[in-house]
Amino acid sequence: MWDNNTHALFGAVTAPTRWAREHRARRAVRWLADLGNRRRAWVVERTAAAGVPVERLLLPPVPEPAHLRYWGDTIDTRFADLDPESAAWPAAEYDLPGAEFRRLAVERPGSGAPYARIVFALPRRYRQAARGPTELALHLPELTGLRFAGPDVAGLFPQAGPDGVVLGPGAGGELRGPAASLELTDLHWESSPTGRRYAAAHPERADPRIRRARGPYWWASEPGGRAEEAARVLRAAMLGIRMVGHSSVVHRTPVAAIAAGLSGAGRRILDAGAVRGRPEQDAAFRALTAQWLHRGGPDLVREVRDHLPGDLFPGDLLPADHACPDGPRPEPVPPRPVPSTLMLLHHGAAHHDPAPAPSFLQFQLAQAAGGPDTPWQLAGHRLEHPAVLHLTLDAFHRPAVPDVTPGRR
Repeated sequence: MWDNNTHALFGAVTAPTRWAREHRARRAVRWLADLGNRRRAWVVERTAAAGVPVERLLLPPVPEPAHLRYWGDTIDTRFADLDPESAAWPAAEYDLPGAEFRRLAVERPGSGAPYARIVFALPRRYRQAARGPTELALHLPELTGLRFAGPDVAGLFPQAGPDGVVLGPGAGGELRGPAASLELTDLHWESSPTGRRYAAAHPERADPRIRRARGPYWWASEPGGRAEEAARVLRAAMLGIRMVGHSSVVHRTPVAAIAAGLSGAGRRILDAGAVRGRPEQDAAFRALTAQWLHRGGPDLVREVRDHLPGDLFPGDLLPADHACPDGPRPEPVPPRPVPSTLMLLHHGAAHHDPAPAPSFLQFQLAQAAGGPDTPWQLAGHRLEHPAVLHLTLDAFHRPAVPDVTPGRR
């Protein structure tokens, strides 16, 4: 379940009749899946894997435009698969050899293959009325080759063919994989030759990302009462778990506490919604919310409180021994000189566009906390102004002992 569908779920389970519950549930599933074909495919795949296929309930997929009109009549691009054609068209309107490296993120999810995202700032070849940054982000969902030397990296040389994709960042750099996608951010793209042609062919000013003709959906299904309170707490916890996707805060996301607190939440939400009578149903949802906070402990309490305004947090449900911890969030566990596996690396280059930003290197290591049967820890560290970076794919596959000598960078 996506966090933006939480209230739709509670609205469905608290509907007063079976027909209303079915109607709201269908509408909620459609809302969840109708934010683009990528989202629809994800919903179809996940529900089928769970044994509850819902594709027959969904609206059919629709062709998506290659470019999207932003609010304010500005056109920008969306994700596009990297192929020989899409690898060639940016070179006609942007100076790829003069591209400036901005950011590189490589992550290995568990025991799977690493994936990467690299971002460059592109000088424009076309004329435009105002200045502003242009960034090209390239995503490789599976990384099969990596060679990167920083922080001074200039030039981008993408290639796509039947054997896969090769990105050449700088002199001698290489990111290789079976497929890649690109995303261009240029607020003046409509002034480019391609943008002018697209604008002339699509004079409409409606934002095609918002499918107004295919709604309405969730806003007619607000649960109200104590179910609304439970929905807010659940959504706050889900926002917390999504923070594991941010390298700067993943170390402080209490994954175990959130998982312990919300274990079995789906079945319990259905059970509470099945209670008839508003006072009785409110009592059931209030007991469920208290159970989540009690089972998750202080770490879950703090995570929920951080994502809810003070007047919406149900502090009266907390037992005395579950008060929110005071003080700052925990800092990442520093690396220790023990065998470690690199799980994530995030590197940013120094630049001044649109504002000064220093170079940095942030990484996370999986390290054994004790004996062979103890859980591993995620250790992290951030370096400001790194002197040099040499990175290959072996770093994500071969355990090594990090050098933690003070002062080294």
